[in-house]
Amino acid sequence: MVKNILNKIQIIDKIKAIINWKIIMELKTEIKPKALVEFSVSVLPAEYNKYLKKAAEKISRDIKIAGFRPGKAPYNIIKARVGEGEIMNEALKEIITHTFIEAVEQEKIDTIGQPEINVRKMAPGENLEYTATVTILPCVTLPELTDIEIEKKDIGIEYKEIKHTLDYLARSRAKEILKNRAADDKDLVKLDYNISIAGVQQDGGQQKNFSVYLGEKHMVPGFEENIIGLKAGDKKRFKAIFPKNYFQKNFAGKECQFDIKIKQVFQLDIPDINDEFAKAIGDFKNLDELKKQIEDNIKQEKLAKQERKLENDMFDKLIGKTEFGEISDKLIENEINMMINEIKSDLEIKGLQFNTWLGNMEKKEEDLKKDFRPKAIRRIKSALIIREVAKKEKIEANDNDIKEEIKKLEDLYHDNIETLDRLKSHEYYDYIVNSLTNKKVVDYLKSKITQK
Repeated sequence: MVKNILNKIQIIDKIKAIINWKIIMELKTEIKPKALVEFSVSVLPAEYNKYLKKAAEKISRDIKIAGFRPGKAPYNIIKARVGEGEIMNEALKEIITHTFIEAVEQEKIDTIGQPEINVRKMAPGENLEYTATVTILPCVTLPELTDIEIEKKDIGIEYKEIKHTLDYLARSRAKEILKNRAADDKDLVKLDYNISIAGVQQDGGQQKNFSVYLGEKHMVPGFEENIIGLKAGDKKRFKAIFPKNYFQKNFAGKECQFDIKIKQVFQLDIPDINDEFAKAIGDFKNLDELKKQIEDNIKQEKLAKQERKLENDMFDKLIGKTEFGEISDKLIENEINMMINEIKSDLEIKGLQFNTWLGNMEKKEEDLKKDFRPKAIRRIKSALIIREVAKKEKIEANDNDIKEEIKKLEDLYHDNIETLDRLKSHEYYDYIVNSLTNKKVVDYLKSKITQK
């Protein structure tokens, strides 16, 4: 997502702010193919000695040294105990972090992601030498924002939309009356089913006690028609063709065999939709108030959908008119992997296995990565546009924005200790800052483009 890429960029910016001293070093820079840069760094012992002292202090806090409190042993005592090589190992990460950021600052090159480090020479009393290869952040040249034109249609609400919601509410409050008769239109039928193709059972094609509301036409075409007339205990085998755009790709567009067994048939006693019904639903004086609330809800949903479409169309136009430098394969691969991890997390929440999901899609992970590449590039370009606009217009989340957002989340999750603890973490703070900054930039863009 956009925020993931921006977060990586802001991590670098944050580290830059933390470093408040210059490091004298020998630096050679080489621009590599595929939007990479290699820094060759050599640091004198006199420059990295201060890091050795900090590392020794850290080591002394973790080991017992007779006669000294944790973290208070002199450097020479610690060196004699663990060896100067061990101290250098401990200090290496901080030395490289600081010198790498110094190199980026000195060369004025925008980079993204973690550098690939190759330590060429590391010995006490000698120059520390290493190379750092990292992705160059593509340069961005924005178009004139007022040249971006987006169509924005008026929102209309038809009465049939309100009626559909009223019917759903009434049906959800219907009394289920068990019947010993054949199923008829408008009944609720509970059944078991098994789906096979050419005699082979399919993953995700079995269900027990599945509820079918006859007349709603939510099932595959022809399914409901084969249920009408059956009663509890009846079995039936029939064939039906799934729509070509069905979400489970192993069924999409295919003729499948259904084996069903009827478990129960219920008649639905649906309440009349009147003032009494509205009062039973909630804090409504009459049916007109309920209808008004439903209309407002539908309008808000449509407005939210319209805003999402507007933003999507806006970024499509912006991407088409913005000039981008070379985007490295590594950056694209990282974004694709991020997208796959997002899917895995969503599936895990739903109790599903990634490999099973892939099987239902009739794809391998490599196929998925190939399919995701255009979307990954679009996400990267969107993030680069947001970053460039934020930098150019000096847009950022201020302290009040951040405090208000945290307060909202704390009020929302006041009884969830685990979530409240997460809200206090540095990672979540960064997430909030990035999200608020993104929103401010998007709002700014929408205010500048032409909406027809």
